[in-house]
Formats: sequence, structure tokens, C-alpha cells
Amino acid sequence: MKLVILDRDGVINFDSAQFIKNPAEWKPIPGSLEAIAKLNHAGYRVVIATNQSGIGRGLFDMDTLNSIHEKMHKALFAV
Repeated sequence: MKLVILDRDGVINFDSAQFIKNPAEWKPIPGSLEAIAKLNHAGYRVVIATNQSGIGRGLFDMDTLNSIHEKMHKALFAV
């Protein structure tokens, strides 16, 4: 199996010094979703590894993080 591991913030979506705290703040970097789709179509499994210190800081909770990731997944499936 071919595997690619990507970071989320700054690689797939724009990063923010204020953290991405809700789905509305999550904005993909132009071309990033298309690149992931191309990798998938080429037979690569794409995994996203992300450390979200905003959870530990109390800026958002796991439900919100899951909502952010759901938005990302929907955006990927739409490509």
C-alpha cells in the first residue's frame, strides 16, 4: 500500500495564529483538495495527522473538531 501522511493546518487549509475554532474558519488552500483527490485516484491512501492544541486550551471541543473535519471530508468528496 502506498501511504501519504499530511498535516492539516497550513497544508490542506489555511492556518491561523488564532486557531481554527469552528467549521466556518476552515478554508482549504486552493489546489489542496484536488491534490488529495489525485493522490487517491493514483492509489495512495491519504491520512491526515493533526495536533489540535486548541482543544487543550479550551478554545473548542471534540464535537467542534469533528464538525470541522466533517466539513473537510465533504469538501474532499465534492472534488
